[in-house]
Amino acid sequence: MQAYVRVLALAAGDAVCMFAVWAFNVWLYWAVGIASYPEGPSAYLDFWPAITAFIALNAAFRLYNGNPLHPAAPVPPVEELRRLVASAALTHVGVIAYIALSQQSIVGVSRFVIVMSGVLVALVAQPVRDCSRQIMHSLRVGRIPVLFAGSGDAADRLVGFLASDSYTGFHIVRRFGADELGEVAPAAGRLGVRTLVVCLDIRMLQCRMEEFAKHFTHVEYVVPSKTFPVLGAKAVSFGGTGGLEMVNRRLMKLPRIEKFALDKFLAFLAFAVSIPVFVAIPILIKLTSKGPVFYRQKRIGFNGRPFMVWKFRSMHADADARLDRILSENPAARSEWESSFKLKDDPRVTPFGRLLRKTSLDELPQLFNVFSGEMALIGPRPIIDDEVRYYGDAYKTFSSVKPGITGLWQVSGRSDTDYAQRVALDTYYVLNWSPWLDLWILVRTAFAVLLMRGAR
Repeated sequence: MQAYVRVLALAAGDAVCMFAVWAFNVWLYWAVGIASYPEGPSAYLDFWPAITAFIALNAAFRLYNGNPLHPAAPVPPVEELRRLVASAALTHVGVIAYIALSQQSIVGVSRFVIVMSGVLVALVAQPVRDCSRQIMHSLRVGRIPVLFAGSGDAADRLVGFLASDSYTGFHIVRRFGADELGEVAPAAGRLGVRTLVVCLDIRMLQCRMEEFAKHFTHVEYVVPSKTFPVLGAKAVSFGGTGGLEMVNRRLMKLPRIEKFALDKFLAFLAFAVSIPVFVAIPILIKLTSKGPVFYRQKRIGFNGRPFMVWKFRSMHADADARLDRILSENPAARSEWESSFKLKDDPRVTPFGRLLRKTSLDELPQLFNVFSGEMALIGPRPIIDDEVRYYGDAYKTFSSVKPGITGLWQVSGRSDTDYAQRVALDTYYVLNWSPWLDLWILVRTAFAVLLMRGAR
């Protein structure tokens, strides 16, 4: 029953998203004076079946986990975005086609409104779904019951993640250690649970797979080892032997060209939109504190090459001296700095600088680093020399791409995540890069900045 609650909540979120976006665009079209709506905007209400079509397409694209057609784990967030974009596009193309082919005159309906609604639904649908998931997670409803089998650090981390993750919606009814695998199948029958999450050595799973297949409709296997490419992976078969094809796009020529073109286009677009900001911020910096407008700092870039990163100055001019004094006088601050190279209540930051950091506007000048080819728009955040040690064996992977203005770490909690999680996210991004992952990060960045989430 809980699983059906999840389906209904997600479908309701999709319906609300469609209705709200259409209502907003119809109102905006009227507010700017383009449309007068002499008979009122009621003509748009005749297109309510578009909401049903959007939900039906989402169901066909397996975007409602928890129903009989898709009872287990949801598709990855990046894949969900791709399918939502396709669903929104098909729905609104269908509306335009209906208008074009309709034999009756349709008055008071703008095709521009419909096109803009399609674009906004594609971008906003996933954040709306995330709100629905977060509400269900907070209320402890709409959860999918699962059994969990696994021991060790990787299994412990996975259990902790599933307990706090609203996206997956899994609720672990019972956990079994590696020495308790014989109890898993009987427990599934008693508890009525049909989904199993396994985080074990593959050989241990193989020994029990025939037994598990008799009791579980879905077995989710998580590799208890280092990250490897999973986005875009697909099942393959060679002479009756099953396997998995993993795609590493960063080593492919065409995807690298796509990455270069997308970064440059979006950077120029962002700069054009931000010209008023580039004029206003320097004036405000000069009015609120002494010192230069810009700040440059040495960072590690592509293949370990150093470069100077640009920022709007958010600290006092004597920030370095203040930091030395704080670290020498405050052991707690020194410990915090050594663990994350950040201070939660940093006295070096000016009052206006705090606003710049909260909104991430202090990083806008890094667009010049993108233009010069030292950075990408999206990628792992650049690090300083002292941070290299935290990456260990993963540093070679991390440094094989250009650092970015925004990245997976920033949209996954930013300053609220610890350094080990940051390394894991950076490595995951490099190994699983795709244009859709970049688009997903870009949309998430916009919402993270608007909500000022996790920045300091």
